[in-house]
Amino acid sequence: MKIADLEILHAVAKTHSLSEAALRLHRTQPAVTQALKRLEEQLGFKIVNRDNYRVTLTQEGRRFCDESAKLLVFRDDLHILAKEFSAGNEAQFNICYEPLCYQAQYNDVISDIFKQFKHTEMAITSGKRFVALEQVNNADADLGIGPWFDLFHATGDLESIAIGDIHLGLVAKKGLLPTKLCYEQLASYPSLAMFESGFNFDSERLAYAKGANMIKLDDIASIKSFLLTGTGFAMISLSHCQAELDAGLLEQIEVLDRQCTFTAKIHAFRKQVRHHGPVARAIWQKFQKIGAQYAKQ
Repeated sequence: MKIADLEILHAVAKTHSLSEAALRLHRTQPAVTQALKRLEEQLGFKIVNRDNYRVTLTQEGRRFCDESAKLLVFRDDLHILAKEFSAGNEAQFNICYEPLCYQAQYNDVISDIFKQFKHTEMAITSGKRFVALEQVNNADADLGIGPWFDLFHATGDLESIAIGDIHLGLVAKKGLLPTKLCYEQLASYPSLAMFESGFNFDSERLAYAKGANMIKLDDIASIKSFLLTGTGFAMISLSHCQAELDAGLLEQIEVLDRQCTFTAKIHAFRKQVRHHGPVARAIWQKFQKIGAQYAKQ
C-alpha cells in the first residue's frame, strides 16, 4: 500500500471529484482512477461509489479513509522533523493574516520572529473571507490569524488561541444612507462585500447585504476605499475605519429592526501536528502570551 495512493484517496474524499483531486495533486485523472482501483484490489473491498456525478466513499471506504489519515499525519510529522534536524529551522514560514484582524501587537510578534530567525523567509498572504482558515487547512499556510467561530474546528485538525476581538458594524459615506433605517430599506442601496470562501457555512448573508446591487472585493482596504467614494455600504471592522469615522468621512448606520453590530473572536490557529520547527514554536509561544493576557480581560 503506497502512501501516495492514500493521499489520492483523501483528496477524492475531500473534493468528491476525480478531476478536482487530480488537479489538486498535480496528477492526471487516469492516475487518480488507477490509484483508487489499486487500493480496492489490495484491500479487497469497494472504496468509492461512482454512480452519481459526485464521487462518494462507501461506508467502508469512509472508515478506512478516516483511519488512514493517521498515517498521513505521521508522514507529515516525519517530514517536519527531518527538515528541522537537517536545516535547524524552517526555510520558509507562511502566515495567512486577514487584514480584518490587523492589530499592532500581532504585527509586533511577526516582526520580532522575522528579526530573530534571519534565514527564514516569511511569506504573509491574505484575501477573501475566511482565507486564513482555508489556507491552514490546505497546508498553504503554517499559521492563520483571522476571525474565529467554534464550528471552524470541524473543518480540520486545528489548534487555536483566542487573542482578541473584532467589532463589526454597518458603515457608509456620510450622507449616503439615513443613519437609522429598517432592514428592508437596505435593498434600495448598493453594498460592498468580501468574496465568500468555499466553506459551506459561508454565504452572502454574512455581508449583511439586502439588495442584488453588490460589488465583491477580496480585501478590506479596497472596501474602505470604495466606501469613501460613496459607492455603497458595508459590514466592516469598525477599528479598521475608525479614523475616517472620527473625521466624519464615514458614519455608522443603525438598523432599527435587526442586530447590526457584531463582535467576533480573533484566533491564531494552525494544524495540530506532533513536531513544529523552531519558528513555529517561537511564534506560537508569543501568541500564547497574548492569549493569556486576553483571557484575563
